[in-house]
Amino acid sequence: MEFESEEAAKAFYNSYARRVGFSTRVSSSRRSRRDGAIIQRQFVCAKEGFRNLNEKRTKDREIKRPRTITRVGCKASLSVKMQDSGKWVVSGFVREHNHELVPPDQVHCLRSHRQISGPAKTLIDTLQAAGDEEQYSGNVFWADPKARTNYTYFGDTVTFDTTYRSNRYRLPFAPFTGVNHHGQPVLFGCAFLINETEASFVWLFNTWLTAMSGRHPVSITTDHDAVIRSAIMQAVGPSIFRDTFFAEMSITQRSDSMNSYFDGYVNASTNLNQFFKLYEKSLESRNEKEVKADYDTMNTSPVLKTPSPMEKQASELYTRKLFMRFQEELVGTLTFMASKAEDDGESITYQVAKYGEDHKAYYVKFNVLEMKATCSCQMFEFSGLLCRHVLAVFRVTNVLTLPSHYILKRWTRNAKSSVILEERSTDVYANYLESHTVRYNTLRHEAFKFVDEGSKSLDTYNVAVSALQEAAKRVTLATKNERRSSTVNGRSRGELASNGSRANYISGNHLGSSTQLLSEDDMDKKIQELTNELDYANRKCEVYRANLLSVLKDIEDHKLQLSIKVQNIKISMKDSI
Repeated sequence: MEFESEEAAKAFYNSYARRVGFSTRVSSSRRSRRDGAIIQRQFVCAKEGFRNLNEKRTKDREIKRPRTITRVGCKASLSVKMQDSGKWVVSGFVREHNHELVPPDQVHCLRSHRQISGPAKTLIDTLQAAGDEEQYSGNVFWADPKARTNYTYFGDTVTFDTTYRSNRYRLPFAPFTGVNHHGQPVLFGCAFLINETEASFVWLFNTWLTAMSGRHPVSITTDHDAVIRSAIMQAVGPSIFRDTFFAEMSITQRSDSMNSYFDGYVNASTNLNQFFKLYEKSLESRNEKEVKADYDTMNTSPVLKTPSPMEKQASELYTRKLFMRFQEELVGTLTFMASKAEDDGESITYQVAKYGEDHKAYYVKFNVLEMKATCSCQMFEFSGLLCRHVLAVFRVTNVLTLPSHYILKRWTRNAKSSVILEERSTDVYANYLESHTVRYNTLRHEAFKFVDEGSKSLDTYNVAVSALQEAAKRVTLATKNERRSSTVNGRSRGELASNGSRANYISGNHLGSSTQLLSEDDMDKKIQELTNELDYANRKCEVYRANLLSVLKDIEDHKLQLSIKVQNIKISMKDSI
């Protein structure tokens, strides 16, 4: 075998030892006579050789507490030497041991396998630098790169967990958490607090915000404590209202994410030394759950319960868990009736209630031109998903797909995508449905106002009927022109180009000659042809644009699939070790 470095060879042998059931250490080395660099290493079983019982004896003292004898002369080893290329090659290997090997469930107790890696190592270094053990000289906060990355995607709502204050934890430990696109808790940083003064909390929130690049959350959830509230107001400043975004409280129904991120790992009996390993295990477990949720979203299709294009659209955009939550609301519209209650000229207010339960009605204000709706329950403002009351209004007003401003990226499968995708343009059919719905609702809205005014008296009625008849003629003429334009659009590109060139030539070169001028009808016809050609080109551009965005979306989906596979491989490798 060949390795890129001495450290790579050492890591390989230690990994092998963990699988087999023994501990390792570095034994001997040989240096170059030319420059003194190490050119050969030997890694051995920790039970290699024999300990010198006299090595610690001196004239003045005896060993009071002699260590257990662990070396039994084991010959198992791996030797590597450096080549001229700079790489290290195996020069010797002894497989056999002269002692019992350790079973898999106990191998983590061996010395060379006790090391802590990743975020926990950073945490230990930070705490040791601050003077920890069981005593604290001050408050400590830390946030690893993954926590900061999580915040860029899901930092709109934050929970500051102080459940240790209810004696659930032995440590004065407080994590900042949020909720990801699967409704799972994610970590935004952690702190150990020496005391619970307002100054400590102000320092903590300011330090945390600095680590998060100064970006303020939309909301912070914590316990009802005047000191903490005052500290938050000084550092962050948000007021708490029903129309403020609190994703986790409604989406997860106060279950997983509202509990501590470390529940099941850190408890009332946990001391600081134990905490390091438990912290690492908790991060690994949460990461594995997110990978599994990503895999389920990308590789399984949910069962649709309605023929609604909106349900199909949502199933392709949202993560699996969030789609199920949306589906509940969509199916729930079937038990509600929406009736027009008020029209102020700009918006229509609908009363939405179950049959016979008008006393429990909700009110939805719908602006047809802007395709925006607000409900008295304020679920969208609170959770980022539309409620069944708004969806019921969409149903009776023929809104067949979700308008793009009601699809929060943080709930979609592309929540972590770096490419900004305009979701309403990625599906040409959905785009058509939405634009047709806007036109339909706008016309109907204007027609209702026209009918109300026209029916007030006989004179206004006669004027309205005459206007409608004239409008009907003009609509018929526009329909004929549209059919004619479709014929033009059906010609070959060469024909269109030659017609366009001829029209330009006639209108440009013969305007000075009264005998060769085109008639007004012919000129209008040529202008109409060119206008139709331009409209056709614009529509093709929209299709190309939609296709391009669709390709970009496919690329992002493929990247996510590869990321999931890599994570699964890492997890399986860790399990096999």
